[in-house]
Amino acid sequence: MSRSFEESLMQFVEELKDESEMTEKQRRILQASLKLFAAKGFHASSTAEIAKEAGVAEGTIFRHYKSKKDLLLALVAPVLVKFAAPFILKDVRVIFQEQAKKPLAEVLTELYRNRLELIGANEKHVRILLQEAFFHEEIREAMLSTVFQEMKRLAAKLIEERKEAGELRPLPTEAVFRMMLSSLLGMILFKHVTEPEEYAKRSEEEQIALTVDMLLYGIANR
Repeated sequence: MSRSFEESLMQFVEELKDESEMTEKQRRILQASLKLFAAKGFHASSTAEIAKEAGVAEGTIFRHYKSKKDLLLALVAPVLVKFAAPFILKDVRVIFQEQAKKPLAEVLTELYRNRLELIGANEKHVRILLQEAFFHEEIREAMLSTVFQEMKRLAAKLIEERKEAGELRPLPTEAVFRMMLSSLLGMILFKHVTEPEEYAKRSEEEQIALTVDMLLYGIANR
């Protein structure tokens, strides 16, 4: 990936010039908010710091927004969702568009490798986005309605095609998608949260290969 999430996001905001939607001061407040939220998290960032970073008086923020949460929900969240969804899903769409030429094991390997690379390169920002989604229903709902639903749609198409081709058992598509997603989330959890040292005892490629093998063929000794 040529640019990080933060670099791409700031470029996106810089290009957001429609004055009918956002004034220059609002744009500077947005840039400052995104920068501080990414560095420190929402709760650890004060409106005084945001104002200083944006080069505006703190009162300017409160003329537009009643509270820091209003700032997050009214200004930051929509831009995050509008930008983050295509950024996060871009590579997934490419992988699924090219999947018809490859065995399912290769498709899953490429998908898992790509998602782990994306999270590894943007771990700080992913953590903050997930934290805020946990505490703020509006952000959570926005992310679910964009990133999750589109991921689910793409995966469902892949699963249906592979069931028709006889490569997958005729199981409920929803259940198969849940297993695919759970396997990926399990790797992310053990790599970044619960047991990073244990996870690191095997190479990333080994971890992915093991996960794909168990997902497709199970753990029973047949």
